[in-house]
Amino acid sequence: MKVLTAVATAAFALALAGPAAAAVTVKNTSAGEFTVGVDLGNSEKVETIAAGKEIKVDCPEGCGITGPWGFSWKVKGDDVISSNGASLISVQEPAEKK
Repeated sequence: MKVLTAVATAAFALALAGPAAAAVTVKNTSAGEFTVGVDLGNSEKVETIAAGKEIKVDCPEGCGITGPWGFSWKVKGDDVISSNGASLISVQEPAEKK
């Protein structure tokens, strides 16, 4: 009975935790820092990414990321953008969850 109670308690705790926040990763593969603009629809912010580093941006319902590549890229949670500081190198979208 104690095992059943422990399992039920753990399941309840996980249910309360809810889904993980959707975060877009922006990687800087260049030798210098650059900034990106994040457009969340009703708010905007600017983030600086050091050379060779990455940041995670909360985008629970999608957002636009503008950077040294010169245009805004529409992303959604768990996408990964890599840039060399001059152009957009790649965008990796997560595999569909089944």
